[in-house]
Amino acid sequence: MERVAEVFGVFAAPSVVGFSPVVVLRADDGRLLPIYIGIAEAIAIHSALRGQVPPRPMTHDLISEIIRKAGLRVERVIIDDLVDNTFYARIIIRKNDEGALEIDARPSDSIAIALRLSCPIFVNNSVLDEAANEELPENYVEFDEIA
Repeated sequence: MERVAEVFGVFAAPSVVGFSPVVVLRADDGRLLPIYIGIAEAIAIHSALRGQVPPRPMTHDLISEIIRKAGLRVERVIIDDLVDNTFYARIIIRKNDEGALEIDARPSDSIAIALRLSCPIFVNNSVLDEAANEELPENYVEFDEIA
């Protein structure tokens, strides 16, 4: 079973290399799911949350535009597994009433695309049970402060 989630924000968490970007999802039951991501993906998610459009398309903008122009729609994104501290996701794409295509993807890329295409994000309950928190860790700082 899955829960609907929204992007709560992009943060930076202290690490041995300084700070590491983290996207935090908030499930509809209030649990927070932190997912460590790369800097490029953090910038892509952060800019989408703020409605910033780059002068030239970045990778997630390009992918989103290809999906639109091909007449496809992203039905939803699902963060569906966690194995050895690695999150897994799928992007569910449809064309008209044809069958769904399920594309294996990193959660960070999936989230960046979902934000651009305004599609829902879901998280598997087993992933939430394993990795979600009730509160945001105190040592997280806003991504704006390091970007």
